[in-house]
Amino acid sequence: MRFLNSIPAPRPRIKLCGFTSPQSAREAISAGADAIGINFWAGSKRFIAPAEAAPWLGTLAGQVCRVGLFVNPTIDEIAAVIDLGVLDALQLHGVTDPAFIGEAACYGLPVIQAIGVGADGPLADPAIFPTPWILLDAHIPGSFGGTGQTFAWELFRGIAEANPNQHFILAGGFTPENVADAIQATQPHAVDTASGVESAPGQKDAVRMRQFVVAATKPD
Repeated sequence: MRFLNSIPAPRPRIKLCGFTSPQSAREAISAGADAIGINFWAGSKRFIAPAEAAPWLGTLAGQVCRVGLFVNPTIDEIAAVIDLGVLDALQLHGVTDPAFIGEAACYGLPVIQAIGVGADGPLADPAIFPTPWILLDAHIPGSFGGTGQTFAWELFRGIAEANPNQHFILAGGFTPENVADAIQATQPHAVDTASGVESAPGQKDAVRMRQFVVAATKPD
């Protein structure tokens, strides 16, 4: 799986998040995205029910890494979506119990643990989580990603250097206009955006998705 592959690559992997239609998902693949995120949290403006997403997600198998996003889920909720057979990875927000992460991983899919980063650093120590995949996003109270807000990039570099056995995904306020600078400053395993490639909340823009991929993959 190209997105969750620990082998060093010449460029960061690219995840575009918050897809609610097969058309926009296919446009992301055409643009060059390595992964797409599907938001199964009902509190999100990018929410889509698993049963609604499953038919078209199934048609994308092998074309892109399909990441299911959950916020404070139960194990039964995760298991029910995994049973649909349309995901390649899980992304967990809100959960801070390492035992829960380990239990979720037992279902056989890689787990990306999302951690908010505030002015003083991460809200949880990445080292406590039994997964090598960590997503760092701006901490906005009451929100779980997709806010369009950034955090101090120098914090990302310090967190990654302190945890060399984990692979860090950089999220939070990235657009085609700033992603190249962010990559140069942080050297992440991957970058992730949702609002930065939208024409309106929850509506992906094919042109901006393509611009984002070009900006994220251009040589230094």
